[in-house]
Amino acid sequence: MSKIKVAIAGIGNCASALLQGIEMYKNSPENTIGLLNYDLGGYTPGDIEVVAAFDIDKRKVGKKLKEALLAKPNCTTVFYAQLPDYPVEVHMGPVLDGVSEHMANYPEDNTFLVADEEPCDVVKVLKESGAEMLINYLPVGSEEAVKFYAQAALDANIGFINAMPVFFFPSKKKGKKNKNKKKKNIIKLFLKKKYI
Repeated sequence: MSKIKVAIAGIGNCASALLQGIEMYKNSPENTIGLLNYDLGGYTPGDIEVVAAFDIDKRKVGKKLKEALLAKPNCTTVFYAQLPDYPVEVHMGPVLDGVSEHMANYPEDNTFLVADEEPCDVVKVLKESGAEMLINYLPVGSEEAVKFYAQAALDANIGFINAMPVFFFPSKKKGKKNKNKKKKNIIKLFLKKKYI
């Protein structure tokens, strides 16, 4: 089977934990604590390949992915330090609302330091990388930035996983319409499958 090629927006604690986990499970298949299924439709953790990465912090932008995953302000527990030398360099993404105003009151090791670079053409990077999926790990509250990356994924004709705990829709009217449609489809599924 071919690899599942992913891009990641936001190389913070969650991205670090995800990639440490993938590498740990890939290299220790006997240790699958924490996984519901090690093999999912023939795919295992080792089949996930990161092909592009985006961030806005000067300690990460322009760096190799391995270095960026462990750079400040990341502070997640390092439970698997044997990360490979990914052939991926972190690209500068658009800041938009990705840095909250209150972050200015934190020490450098605990806040974002915006890189002095122009944002890359995210759609072009996604297309050229061969990514099939974009995982959003931007900070909670950065809804405009998330919308930007969701649109970039659409424009690059790839999937989008919103891994931040905020729902977003392009407009309230469209959001309500989609929510109602989803609700109706779930009810139809339950009736058809006779779950209720």
